[in-house]
Amino acid sequence: MQNKIYYETQIDWDAKDFYYLHRCLHRLFYYYKKYSEEISKMNLDKMSEETKVLIYCIIKYYNYDFIFDDYSNLSTLRDTKPLKNKLVLDDNVLPEENIYKEMNVMY
Repeated sequence: MQNKIYYETQIDWDAKDFYYLHRCLHRLFYYYKKYSEEISKMNLDKMSEETKVLIYCIIKYYNYDFIFDDYSNLSTLRDTKPLKNKLVLDDNVLPEENIYKEMNVMY
């Protein structure tokens, strides 16, 4: 079985790599009904803080807070804190304030 991108070590990743990770996670959570089985098997202990923050941002951006309840494996994401270091997904940062900026992610 192939290792999922959200479990990768992310050593030496650049903005393009994190952007790709974000797009993959976005697809999973935006279409959560379709990917419910995969989401239910996600192991947060195997993920980096960056990955967890990206998942949190996607959930909050779409007001999908019910996911924290529907998927017990993700319930601890409720307590997600902003990243200590800025994570840049794109050099053309959106100007408005949103959950990404609140969590120190430049997107």
